[in-house]
Amino acid sequence: MVRPTHYTVLPLIYDRWQRSYGKDYSAVVLPLLLSSLRCRGLTPGTMVDVACGTGSLAVLMAGRGWRVWGIDASGAMIAEGWKKTTARRLSVLFLRQDMRRLRLPEKVNLATSVFDSLNHLRSLADLKTTLRRVHAALLPGGWFMFDVNNERCYRLLWTREQSLTHRDFTLLLNNSYNPGTRRAQSRVRILLPGKDKPRVLQETVRERCFTPEEIAAALARAGFVDTERRDFNPTDRVRIGRIKTWWVARRA
Repeated sequence: MVRPTHYTVLPLIYDRWQRSYGKDYSAVVLPLLLSSLRCRGLTPGTMVDVACGTGSLAVLMAGRGWRVWGIDASGAMIAEGWKKTTARRLSVLFLRQDMRRLRLPEKVNLATSVFDSLNHLRSLADLKTTLRRVHAALLPGGWFMFDVNNERCYRLLWTREQSLTHRDFTLLLNNSYNPGTRRAQSRVRILLPGKDKPRVLQETVRERCFTPEEIAAALARAGFVDTERRDFNPTDRVRIGRIKTWWVARRA
């Protein structure tokens, strides 16, 4: 089991970074999630957002009547989530947990995991362990809906440097992807304004590209029935193509 990165730097600018693209990714993926729920006649119940980050999706779903748990390995991410629920007086309970050790006080109807959170698992063994824990957290017949970055995403976006200038900070990403090992890495540098010179913060994001065959086999082994998978483009740039895959699986 490879120890995950418990992000401490990214949470400081995470939501502002996302809003710089026009809207938070959770708002982008929400229509896809709601469509999948409607197609299956699912109405608000209990749910867990696995690797919830700063809690954006958890807050959106709580606002739609779901009773939500949010779990994340980063205490700094969880702290940002609590700020959102306090401001909106919504019923979301955040827990600091590694997704590979997911354990809830009660079973839920729905589990979600978005913004390529499962790609942060750096081995197939970790993916299998996580899917077993998600399966155990669901009620019989419960659903797991999630997205992952696919191979196109890593080959297209994780092989070059990127930068973003925000009024509050500058973000520099040095990305790399190894097709042989299917491992990706992004060295993140955040430049914050300082009195004499910028303050520099650094963090490394590490991900793994899982093939559709690996994910389908891991779902089946964990006790899920794979009911839907489709590639999609979460951006407004048509030429970027379908860089993510949406999965829907039911606890058998």
